Amino acid sequence: MNNLKVETFIGEEDINAPVYKIESYPITNILAVEKAQKILEENEGDYLCGFVSLIYNEVVIFGEEQITESLLETWSDLIYIFNKYYDGRNHGIVFLDNAFYNDTVIQEIGEFYEIQLDCHQRFLVPIELFKNEVKKGFFTFVEFCKNEKLQFSEESSYRGLLETYDELLQLEDRKI
Repeated sequence: MNNLKVETFIGEEDINAPVYKIESYPITNILAVEKAQKILEENEGDYLCGFVSLIYNEVVIFGEEQITESLLETWSDLIYIFNKYYDGRNHGIVFLDNAFYNDTVIQEIGEFYEIQLDCHQRFLVPIELFKNEVKKGFFTFVEFCKNEKLQFSEESSYRGLLETYDELLQLEDRKI
């Protein structure tokens, strides 16, 4: 069984909750739009908080624990595997302001990507499956941002993400 699910959630820690809690919504939920707009407004368009969920054969690789202050940065790192300069070696995945996962890396090992969350947790995912699902998840995230007309600042990495989105779309069009 090779089942990989990639999904983006908009959310942040609920600092008013009596116990640690993250209030989040998948970007397919209408409440995610309102949450995203509120977060961007609070952060002057620089940061969009949330997490990318990555579940392989019912094993959670990324989830709420990998919450990031910048979904743009996390997605930039995840899609770096499509960059022509990526040579398969260790590449960091940033979960901004999440100290527990400062050392997360991805690298090619044979026909797999090895995702190392920390010194104790490593996961192997088939390269082609990972690439296909990450690309779909990335397209869905960027289209969410574009369709909902989310307002990012000029200083954010949103423009770079849009350029990568356009490049990947052009590559898809050439395949057809």
